[in-house]
Amino acid sequence: MANLPQIQVTMTIKQVFISPRHHLLVDKGRFPDVTLSWFSPEYWHGKNAVTGQAKGRGTTLFVREGEHDLVLRHYKRGGLPGKILSDQYVFAGLENTRPVKEFRLLHAMVQKGLNVPQPVAVHVERRGLIYRGDLITSLIPQSSDLHAMLCREPLSAPLWHAIGKAVGKMQSANVFHRDLNARNIMIDKQHTIWIIDFDHCEFRANGPWKQRNVERFLRSLKKEKAKAATFHWNSDDWSAFLGGLRGE
Repeated sequence: MANLPQIQVTMTIKQVFISPRHHLLVDKGRFPDVTLSWFSPEYWHGKNAVTGQAKGRGTTLFVREGEHDLVLRHYKRGGLPGKILSDQYVFAGLENTRPVKEFRLLHAMVQKGLNVPQPVAVHVERRGLIYRGDLITSLIPQSSDLHAMLCREPLSAPLWHAIGKAVGKMQSANVFHRDLNARNIMIDKQHTIWIIDFDHCEFRANGPWKQRNVERFLRSLKKEKAKAATFHWNSDDWSAFLGGLRGE
């Protein structure tokens, strides 16, 4: 695949020291007025600025600040650890926290011209050896996730090709996505493809992980088709996806 064009997006990232307990990283160039309150759901509810929410491991809030639609996500564990520790993680330095690592990764990906949410601010609350964290990103406007779309209607071959191209572009940038599935691929009204949810993701050197990521995506599609009453996906769609992935 061709090398990615380097697109410079102006982002002025500054660390804001609130106290030994609270740390913020903020895109001060676009959002100079971010405060600790922005990471509190009660703050947005009090302003009547909550436009929606999504349930996952926790509740993700969609909020409106001025002309900006934003997404507020609190980090929570999944599986058995989540039942015990919920939203607590071991602190091993600010730059090693999951929220800050995702914030930094998103920032780098935006600079490379990848279609991912723009990071707005991150909050890490430390108590001794334990921390909790939150991330605010820009909302992808007028978009729907791939899973929801496939439950409604089939997609065209050119759109599947575009999805493959977007995944290929991400892999050309050597970005490892830990959980590539139909719910983490977004399509907007202009049929632009976006990829979301980069918790626990990272840059990696070339290797077999790229093929394993694609195989994981295929397994997720097969799983959804097996359990859903209606899921518009077939082998021709996968062929179109692979064509886009390979740049054919």
